Amino acid sequence: MKAKEKNNSRIICPICSNSQVFQKFSCYEFKIYYCDRCSNGFTYPVPKNIGRYYNNSYWLPKGFIGILKKNVYKFFQLRRKSWIMKYLKKGQILDVGAGEAIFSNFFSKKFKVTSIDLPSAKIQNLAVIKTNFLTWKPGKKFDAIVFWESLEHTALPLKYIEKAFSILNNGGYIFVEYPRADSLESKIFRRYWYHLDPPRHLSHLTPKGMERILAKAKFTKVSHAGVPAFEYTIAGFTASILNLFKLQPDDFFNNPWHSIILLFLIPVIIISTFVEIFFFIIGQSPIYLTVAKK
Repeated sequence: MKAKEKNNSRIICPICSNSQVFQKFSCYEFKIYYCDRCSNGFTYPVPKNIGRYYNNSYWLPKGFIGILKKNVYKFFQLRRKSWIMKYLKKGQILDVGAGEAIFSNFFSKKFKVTSIDLPSAKIQNLAVIKTNFLTWKPGKKFDAIVFWESLEHTALPLKYIEKAFSILNNGGYIFVEYPRADSLESKIFRRYWYHLDPPRHLSHLTPKGMERILAKAKFTKVSHAGVPAFEYTIAGFTASILNLFKLQPDDFFNNPWHSIILLFLIPVIIISTFVEIFFFIIGQSPIYLTVAKK
């Protein structure tokens, strides 16, 4: 169910069907609404062809920036592995929205990682299953299901969490890492906050909102906290500044000539690093992790 219009004037929350929602921002041709009942936001309208908003450089960034991004992401997969190892020593893991499945490369033979992504995903790794998660029938159950910066790309996060519950073993865990829509950084940049990213980000989640989604899906919350996801936060803060000056971060970073101009952004990146460390210390990291158990 997409966000629906009632009597051509009222917008219905796609998560909890509440009609008492309010428009928070307008970004390009899209609007960001917030729901007081479930404490989450959503992008409206949802494009019929969402795939056209994911250009080739989104999946396979080129040049110096692409190489840098790939290696930084590899390094920070170790952080995610440590979270899994805190709860499991072996088992079946499902990575939803896996991209090129870099995460799966960091586990021993004690773990079996299944990686899936959208049918429209421009992914080169043939081991990644391209499918609709909501209709997918894996033929087995998992000990952990992870959504690393992927749940916000769905218009129906509750449906995804309910599906995850149905294919988890009893005692299994779900890990959700997501941009925190009520973070201090989001309040500073408002409509220019890079992690709003409409329409690729269709849901705008908060810790309180995630708790409500998980509880409705019958999960038991184990923990939630801001994380030092500096591969996202530093780049996100810098990109938010670019947004303020009407520069398109995606075009900027993916244009080979802009790699030279990037040198002039070094002072901004340094400032962003210190700001993000400060945000993390005071519990306001813009990236959050919620862990729950079936």
